[in-house]
Amino acid sequence: MHKKHSLPTCAGIALTLLLLTGVSARADVSWSYNWAPSATQINANAGGPGYLTLTNEPGGSTTGNSNTVVTNIQAYSTATSSNPAVFNNVPISFALQLTDAASGTSDTLKFSGYFSGNITATSSNVQLTFTSPMSETVTVGQNTYAVMVGTYTPPGPPGEVNSGSLNAFVTVTSLGGGHTGGTGGTGGGTGGGTGGGTGTPEPATLTLACLAFPFVGLYGWRRRRTNESQA
Repeated sequence: MHKKHSLPTCAGIALTLLLLTGVSARADVSWSYNWAPSATQINANAGGPGYLTLTNEPGGSTTGNSNTVVTNIQAYSTATSSNPAVFNNVPISFALQLTDAASGTSDTLKFSGYFSGNITATSSNVQLTFTSPMSETVTVGQNTYAVMVGTYTPPGPPGEVNSGSLNAFVTVTSLGGGHTGGTGGTGGGTGGGTGGGTGTPEPATLTLACLAFPFVGLYGWRRRRTNESQA
């Protein structure tokens, strides 16, 4: 048996689909990334023999906001505790090539710093300090990418199975009313509207809007006619 839906139900379904489509359009930003260190081996510059290895991680693709692995780090040394391998502000930098999938365009960001500390055959105490800002923002295609270098985990002693690591978190904002602009437009008045209210609506969103609003208008007309007949 065919089930009939009331006008309020039809209007509610259409408006729900409209809202879900808007959320989906904002979250559907695809992009790819590729981190590369300036060197994959960093030698101690004082004391006994020792060095750090940094992996050149393969690139990846993702959607929306995401964490990324910059590099994994391991320590190697045969130095003794009386003459450790010393890292005295040894420079290092990390380049991020970021590609916006929709436009096919790319941009590169660079983060610089230095290693300091010491390692021996049985110990490791190496820190990473950044000299450049730890966050950068770039617009690629129709999206803005905010990159923040995150947690640095120092490498363990030589021979340790688990590596040290460095990661970075990327937040994506659509210039057409995505991530933060749409939210600000609802609750933030002029500021939010300026940030994300100028984009062109998605075709699917316009279609659902055309379907939803006639139901709402017809429902209001029916209620008015009912009230008049009961008066």
